[in-house]
Amino acid sequence: MTPVVLDGIILVLVLLIARGLPLGEALALRRPVSWRDAVATAGAVLVAIYLVSIAEETLVGHAVREQAVPQYWDPTQTAAFAANVLVVAVFVPIVEEALTRGIGFYLLAPWGTGIAIIGSAVGFALAHGAITDLPWVLVTGLGLGCLRARSGSLYPGMLLHGLVNGVALLASAALAVS
Repeated sequence: MTPVVLDGIILVLVLLIARGLPLGEALALRRPVSWRDAVATAGAVLVAIYLVSIAEETLVGHAVREQAVPQYWDPTQTAAFAANVLVVAVFVPIVEEALTRGIGFYLLAPWGTGIAIIGSAVGFALAHGAITDLPWVLVTGLGLGCLRARSGSLYPGMLLHGLVNGVALLASAALAVS
C-alpha cells in the first residue's frame, strides 16, 4: 500500500477519533508559544535524532535498516522521486503528527505531559514497524513530543518531521549518485 493511501486512511481515522473533540485544541493547530524557543528546541531534537541515527548506522549499517531508503539513483525516475519527496516530506509528517502529537498527545495529556510525550513516542515508533530502527524512531518521537509540549503547537513538529524525512530522501539520492 502506498504512503498516500495508507496515510490517507490514517487521516480519516484521526478525524473520526477527533469527532466531538475541540479540533483546534486536540490537534494543537495554533501558533507556538514562541517561535524562537520552538526553533531552538527543534535544533536540539535534530541533533539528538542525527546522533542516534549515526550511532545506529555505525553499529548495524545501512543495508539492514528498515527505514533506509534505496541505495541507488535512477535518473529516469526523477519525477517519481520528486512526487515521493512531496509525499514523504509534506503529507506523511502532517498525518503522523496529527495522529501522534495531535490526537494521541491530547488524549494522554490528562495523565501528565511526560506520559503524553512517552506514549505518543512509543505509538509513533511502533507504528513505523521497525525493529532495527526502533532506537532512532523512538528518539525522533520523544523529541517531537518534547517539541509539541514546549511549543504548545503541532506546527514546529510537522516542519521538523518534514525536514528529517526530506533530508533523508535527498541525502540518499545524493549519496547514490556519487
